[in-house]
Amino acid sequence: MEIRYNNHLTSFKAKFLNSQSVKDVAEFAVETGRFEKLNKARKNIDSAFLTRKLDFELYTTPDGYPYVIFTRYTPKKNITIPKTIQDYEMSEPFIFNSKKKMNPLKFGFDTIIKLGNSAPKNNMYKEVVAGTIKK
Repeated sequence: MEIRYNNHLTSFKAKFLNSQSVKDVAEFAVETGRFEKLNKARKNIDSAFLTRKLDFELYTTPDGYPYVIFTRYTPKKNITIPKTIQDYEMSEPFIFNSKKKMNPLKFGFDTIIKLGNSAPKNNMYKEVVAGTIKK
């Protein structure tokens, strides 16, 4: 019998679409001993709107300022159980910029923590996940 280890970080990606940015931030959290804090934020984000998914992408400007882009995916009205990405409607991107040069992984980690703090009551959560605050 051959046992294979699959490194998918399934305990973190429930609400988030699988992306390299999510994987990098989760690995950063593990390396710095803060994965439990990240996972708690994820659970807070998952607490409502169970069928919605989030795309999380982490970038850095040429000047060295990190920024993140969240995109919300909501199941189309005629789809009961979404199975592919085509079964979702995509929102406009939500961009959050850092005001200072810093480690992009730390900024991404902090942004997810901020999104999960006091969710679903905080304004960032209401804007990105719930879609109740308009820009």
